[in-house]
Amino acid sequence: MNNVFKQQLVSLRQRQSLSQAALAQKLFVSRQSVSKWELGEAEPDIDKLLKIADVFSVDLNFLLAGLYSPNQSILHIDHLVKKFNRPLLEDVSFNINHNERVALLGDNGAGKTTLVNLIMGVIEPDQGEVKRSFDPHHDLGVMTQDNNLLDSLTVGEQVDLMAAIDGIKNPSYTADMLKKFKLANYSQNLVGKLSGGQKRRLFLLLSLLKKTKLLILDEPTVGMDLKSIDFFWSYLDHINSSVLMITHDFNQIDKFFTKVMLLKDGQIMTASVADVHANNQTIEQWYRRHTEVTK
Repeated sequence: MNNVFKQQLVSLRQRQSLSQAALAQKLFVSRQSVSKWELGEAEPDIDKLLKIADVFSVDLNFLLAGLYSPNQSILHIDHLVKKFNRPLLEDVSFNINHNERVALLGDNGAGKTTLVNLIMGVIEPDQGEVKRSFDPHHDLGVMTQDNNLLDSLTVGEQVDLMAAIDGIKNPSYTADMLKKFKLANYSQNLVGKLSGGQKRRLFLLLSLLKKTKLLILDEPTVGMDLKSIDFFWSYLDHINSSVLMITHDFNQIDKFFTKVMLLKDGQIMTASVADVHANNQTIEQWYRRHTEVTK
């Protein structure tokens, strides 16, 4: 078995903060067996390989060769329940696959932000499980509705700060990103002096600075001018990452997304965008049909 497997095993185990002993317990083997696999001194049989893949929610292509399958789930939400003053999420389950683009719809107060916070690990579910095949601290990019920027820094300082946090030590890369996002001429300007559209572009840049496996965007085009909105969709179309976006821009959902999810009354409804179109419907028509008030 090649070196990729032992590297993948170590990486996956560490990302889930599992000790060799804890992983061994899940696989019903000795800790010494796990140690030998990671050192390349022994190889697991096919049954154990399948069990390892199941524990980490990856397929064999990724485990053995580091290759993603298009249908591989990077996020599995299993029967989530979350209550505050009232039930917000009741038995919510869904998957997001590698490079899948998912639009999340729902009325204000439906629980969309709560669901995102559960995915991020900011809060814990009352019941159910959030199973990630990525490290939320390193492989997750997030752009919230609020511009979480430091107004007292210059644009360049804000980008350099985020690059340092993300462990990026390549000034030419950050300079290139500033150019791509049409912010290079504002690198010495204070963030607090930027227009609303410029701040949104800067926040998007910061969200995309590091390579991510899942990018979560909460109404990202709110506050953007038309040029910034066009740039946003054009740039996002070339991202090699799974995307979960809270949005009600129905025209772009029809063009950009592969799956749509509707959160209503604590329940989640999912549909393939291609299937909706095959039924001669737009996503907006599908949404209206499932949200209209029954009289």
